[in-house]
Amino acid sequence: MADTVGQRIKRTRIEAGLTQPELAKQCGWESQGRISNYERDLREPKRHDLEAIARVLGVSVNWLWNGDSGMPDAERTGSNAAPVVSQIRYVPELSWVQAGDWTSIETSQIDVSEARQWPCPVQCSGQTFALRVKGDSMAPFFPQDFIIFVDPEVMPLSGKKVVAILSDSNEATFKQYIEDGGHRMLKAMNPNWPEPYVSINGNCRIVGTVIFAGAEV
Repeated sequence: MADTVGQRIKRTRIEAGLTQPELAKQCGWESQGRISNYERDLREPKRHDLEAIARVLGVSVNWLWNGDSGMPDAERTGSNAAPVVSQIRYVPELSWVQAGDWTSIETSQIDVSEARQWPCPVQCSGQTFALRVKGDSMAPFFPQDFIIFVDPEVMPLSGKKVVAILSDSNEATFKQYIEDGGHRMLKAMNPNWPEPYVSINGNCRIVGTVIFAGAEV
């Protein structure tokens, strides 16, 4: 008999070395109840919940849902281990203006044929692109010229780093996404930044979530 969605979530969580509370926390949820219900197949996971679980565990949504597409990190030995990617995906490096106009590789009017291609070190979707950090708003955690990988298909959760476009700007910005008491904000992580918080309410589009960052080698 084939295993269930809940059984695959539980097995992958255990192989990742995570408890239910730890997985729930990394998904941005306050309690483990949702994870417990899903693992016991008491509730069918919502699509966005399954995406969050898959992102944390480093597996595909399709695999969790129906066992398809394989499990890329089945040999992982701990929760902090990097996903094992069976095939490296190269993604284009965009400018910050281009990032603000990005929709997808298939539908975008942006010509990426001459763009520098970067191998993404972690599992990512085909819509992922790279950016070169500029400015000091996210320093010292993300210094200038760091390369960040942005996946538009990864749901932005509170506390995650995102690339967003504000309605009064023609280029994207890199900030931490915060939800607090019904309020949504973009936060600059530099403790000396003059205006660390920008409230967002209909004046912002999240382009994608940062899934990896590193220095150029």
